[in-house]
Amino acid sequence: MANTGNSVRDSTFPDPKKRTGSRSSYGSFKRDHFNASGQPSGSLINAPTETCLGGGSEDEQHGLQDQLGPTKSRTSVAEPSIEKNTRKWYHPKALLLLAISNWFLIGIGIAIGLASRFPQVAAEGGYIRSEYSIQYGALAIIFLITGLTLSTQILYRQVKSYSLHLSTQIISLLVFPTVVFIIITIIQSADNPAIDRYILVGLMVMGVLPTTVASNITMTRGADGNVEAATVEVVVGQILGIFLSPLLLNMFFVGSSWAYGRPVAEAGKKGTAGLTAIYQQVGKRLGLAVFLPTFVGQVIQNIGNARKYIKWATTHLHLPKIATFMLLLIIWSAFSNQFKNHAFESISPQSVILVCFFNLSLYLCMTLAVLYICRLPYLTRSITHPPMASARWRRKLANFILHYRFAKPETTAICFCAPAKGLTVGSPILNILYAGFPEDKRAIISIPIVIYQGQQVAAAQILTYLFKRWNAKPDTLVANKDPPPELPTSRAGTPELQDRASSVPP
Repeated sequence: MANTGNSVRDSTFPDPKKRTGSRSSYGSFKRDHFNASGQPSGSLINAPTETCLGGGSEDEQHGLQDQLGPTKSRTSVAEPSIEKNTRKWYHPKALLLLAISNWFLIGIGIAIGLASRFPQVAAEGGYIRSEYSIQYGALAIIFLITGLTLSTQILYRQVKSYSLHLSTQIISLLVFPTVVFIIITIIQSADNPAIDRYILVGLMVMGVLPTTVASNITMTRGADGNVEAATVEVVVGQILGIFLSPLLLNMFFVGSSWAYGRPVAEAGKKGTAGLTAIYQQVGKRLGLAVFLPTFVGQVIQNIGNARKYIKWATTHLHLPKIATFMLLLIIWSAFSNQFKNHAFESISPQSVILVCFFNLSLYLCMTLAVLYICRLPYLTRSITHPPMASARWRRKLANFILHYRFAKPETTAICFCAPAKGLTVGSPILNILYAGFPEDKRAIISIPIVIYQGQQVAAAQILTYLFKRWNAKPDTLVANKDPPPELPTSRAGTPELQDRASSVPP
């Protein structure tokens, strides 16, 4: 038995006689580092591979390394993972990576800090003339990059998607302001003297505004959403907002309890006076900073091999990050105007706290509501895909649900567009419709809009990571969006059920 065991054990290794090294050194190595069954001992597993292979010739090392390959791979892979897992969050490299990954949130803080310390730099009429360099220049760069990176075919298809337009704009211009009006009416009925009543007017003005112009497109791109859908909804929202926002504002303030918040234009003209000036100002900004750059970008990308160079520029020049930096300049300019007018110094701390809590809660709740409305979860398959023999109203309901249940990329775009509010239409409304108000009152009314813009961008930056992970997962709800088949209808209006057996030819 002993000889048999030795022969089996020796057969598992290359023959020492065929090696150029010493047989005694090879046998001594086996006795020291292998047990009786031929398995490596603990000393060999824990020892470095270089030490184990260092005593023989090149052929011996090659033969032993073939047998010790798994052991070496385990030790070489485990060591870096242990070092990575043991790195603490306060490690300098970990802090640096965290700061780089969240550079936009840090940039918002720096922009607000610079605006409070040097408001005369980026305010309107300041050193850099932000009403031109930022409101037109930075905005045009964002939409030029957007036009260069958009697919013309997909953009055209999104223009024809009326379900996308209805869902986004109804939530943005009807549902959102209605919710805001109900809440501020409750706050007004409490009659708290610490809450400035013009803050409530500013919240209502913020509620009737259309979606913002830059941040929603930037965040949709970062979350791997449908950028084409976001771009189309920005344009549609701005056009509708020009006409609907002043009308909605007068409609919500029709009651006597809100008489102090009704717009008063120049020379004491109330109501919708000055609408022509609003149309001219907003149309000029949209034409020069939105439509023209997007059109130029679309034309450039369809010329020859331009898409190859655009793809290279997007990767190597980081065009999306440039657009995000332009958004920081817009935030810097908006807060500079507020600090220049000393708006935050004219209201109580309770009013500021109310605005911050109200804005953040409203944005997050509306985003969750939009996500639920666009996805319509928890509906069984019997509702979305009824049998062919079902009643006609059930099949029509299924068609409606499937038509208004959006895929993940489109849902991401709607979630970033519908709850967002911007100053593209907001600034003309404040400057023209409320031109008859004292300057300090107009500054107070503008506070909720500016704070909401900063908070929505910060919150959207965090939501970008969540939506990106969500979009990376398979879409189970819209995997098969084909509507249930329609049955042929008889003259009496009832489906004609055909027996398959009877339809088989004899």
